[in-house]
Amino acid sequence: MRPTVGGQGRLLMAMLLHCLVVLEVCGRAGAFTLLSPFSYSSLSFKNLLNSVLLSSNANLAGSGRNLKSDILEDASLITPKLIRKYGYPSETHTVVTKDGYILEMHRIPKKGAQPVLLMHGILDTSATWVLMGPKSGLGYMLSNLGYDVWMGNSRGNRYSKNHTSLNSDYQEFWDFTFHEMGKYDLPANIDYILSKTGYEQLHYIGHSQGTAIFWVLCSEQPSYTQKITSMHALAPIAYIHDMKSPLFRTLVLFLDFLTAATRMLRITEFMPNTKFLVDHSQVVCHDNAMTQDVCSNILFLVAGYNSEQLNKTMLPVMLSHTPSGASIKQLEHFGQLMKSGHFRKFDRGYLRNQLEYNRITPPDYDLSRVKVPVALYYSVNDLLVSTTGVDRLARELPNVIDKYLVPMERFNHLDFLWAIDVKPLVYNRLVRNVRRVENHRAKLTANLASYLAMQLQRQHLRQQMQQQMMEVLPSNVHLPHGFGLGMEFTTSVTSESPPATIAATSTATATTTTTEDALMDEDGVLTTTSSTESAA
Repeated sequence: MRPTVGGQGRLLMAMLLHCLVVLEVCGRAGAFTLLSPFSYSSLSFKNLLNSVLLSSNANLAGSGRNLKSDILEDASLITPKLIRKYGYPSETHTVVTKDGYILEMHRIPKKGAQPVLLMHGILDTSATWVLMGPKSGLGYMLSNLGYDVWMGNSRGNRYSKNHTSLNSDYQEFWDFTFHEMGKYDLPANIDYILSKTGYEQLHYIGHSQGTAIFWVLCSEQPSYTQKITSMHALAPIAYIHDMKSPLFRTLVLFLDFLTAATRMLRITEFMPNTKFLVDHSQVVCHDNAMTQDVCSNILFLVAGYNSEQLNKTMLPVMLSHTPSGASIKQLEHFGQLMKSGHFRKFDRGYLRNQLEYNRITPPDYDLSRVKVPVALYYSVNDLLVSTTGVDRLARELPNVIDKYLVPMERFNHLDFLWAIDVKPLVYNRLVRNVRRVENHRAKLTANLASYLAMQLQRQHLRQQMQQQMMEVLPSNVHLPHGFGLGMEFTTSVTSESPPATIAATSTATATTTTTEDALMDEDGVLTTTSSTESAA
């Protein structure tokens, strides 16, 4: 069926708009001089774009007058203000990493409560956990359940673009991949949270890249596994060689060329969050815009098609907060993972690999060091994470407590954050797993406390017994070491004194030994077995 003339005109306008947006984004991405005439400061570009928007959305009557005020406001607010708008307390904290990056964390505080750290994926921010509102946002849900919620921001996004000595305009600032996020960012965040709250451990929840950097942390600094109660991986990233996304598979085909081109042109930042994107996503993607389908299809192209779970009304909010900037080198690293089929460190080339890693190929991350309880949540229609990749990841992780395939065929990569039914489909199970780990830890602690109390009681009784025996026995009778634990003792008799005798009813013969072994059954239930042996 051929489109009508009006339909063709609208399609052309939408395509033109999309091209202009792409040009603008690329023009803002870094020192890309070929596209600099399309910068936001160009009045001619702004006028051209505004005329396209107004002509293609005549019903707006003034570029946005009929938009819902809440949507417009939520699209413009930064994360702390967005949280406070909906009646929740909010705090902003800054952390400095060992290599000088200044990171911003956002908190929904709950004094004295168990801390939880939420970590976003690539091109995303802390806002992703709250932008869908109190009914759907995981940050709000965890706060309502009594947790102290901390939301991190990886280096390079809009909230973490500061450094102690480098400016984000410098190429050196962007010389990082997700490896540095796992090696430096996460340790700084975790240590700060535990220091601030007084807790020894926290729960960790990551999405996409937020899971990859956790594997890096445990591989590079396994001591940090002692600081994690449980890890919950939404759309877990590790083995992505069979990623289904046509966009990214095409990029991988030209990875070497694109890498050389970006270095030659000194492009270091990808898809920053600009005022241009925030302003115009509100106009292009709202409910009355004929171009709204362009916005939704961009998301579907990247993450997987699922119109059933996409709240289109919230598109201006989603696309105002995301994308929010990343290093070109991050994308290059992920491209290397797709191409190699390994989950390994950044490939610097044969010579530099030899200098950096003492081998010509980069080493794989050691997933056997991820000894914390891990729950994996994944889906069939995720274009960025394959089921086979998750299967391989699960086989290599030593302590997987749950491997959950979302029971919806079209559930995609971004649905783990923004789906209409994400709460019943994913978050309820996630919370059950969190509680399950906590209950198990509580049982272990209770059993350990009981065992220690019993040992102390036995020691006290033994000391009392020894004291009583010393009072009644002749001086030439020596109690052996360990008396009271069912051990026999001997007497020492001198030639000047009569032999001492001990009645057969001595307390030593009636002493029993009790041992307790904590066992875990297949359902994760802690059981205790006791055995009693007579010393007689």
